Amino acid sequence: MTTPVEVTRRDGLLDIVLATPENGNLMSGEMGRLIIDAVSALDEDVRLVRISGRGEDFCAGRVSPMPAPGSTPTGEMLRRKVALPALELYDAIKATAVPVLAVVQGRAYGVGCALAGVCDITLAADDASFQIPEMERDIPPALVMSALIGRVPVKTVSHMVLTRDVLDAGQALQAGLASQVVARGGLQARADEIVATILGCGPVTVRAVKQFLELAPGLTPSASSSLAGHLSGTALSAKFGR
Repeated sequence: MTTPVEVTRRDGLLDIVLATPENGNLMSGEMGRLIIDAVSALDEDVRLVRISGRGEDFCAGRVSPMPAPGSTPTGEMLRRKVALPALELYDAIKATAVPVLAVVQGRAYGVGCALAGVCDITLAADDASFQIPEMERDIPPALVMSALIGRVPVKTVSHMVLTRDVLDAGQALQAGLASQVVARGGLQARADEIVATILGCGPVTVRAVKQFLELAPGLTPSASSSLAGHLSGTALSAKFGR
């Protein structure tokens, strides 16, 4: 039986592959739920989550959750059917206890752009492209913006939303949306290098880095220092068995 999202566990890596290449890996409600379930149930040895897409595209957008033409949905129904599934997906990625690596080729549009941006590291092939096209349908992309704010510069979000420009990989790197750009032919090899590097560290160390990066930006300098001391002490205690 085929599944639209393939989830495999190997050593300390959780691999999540969007597996509907025939439609550009458009994100459906089922796919979002499978990803949420996978990242919300990590065992203690997992040190990294990798999200990639099969085929030519990473994720070309979202399977439309909008009601059928002629229907009169309530605001609450739209919130539950349209807004919450996407918000829950982005929040689950942000809340993942370990770093999340996005490996992006081809199109990363709409939800795909948000998913790439919300990850901790975004490795992009030189053929990758990024767009937030929702305003072409006169819809404010508040859901995508909520994912990107705090992860991507505000001016980048503003530019992409209001102009609907497609950013190529180099522009995405310059704008802070991608972490690194590599040739398409070397994308998998570079992703595997990053995986091997991160898996070379212990779970406590990797999770401490994720926790600090998640919490420190919102703290005062003294609170940030206290957090750094606490996490360092915890990681060193685990390393030396005390």
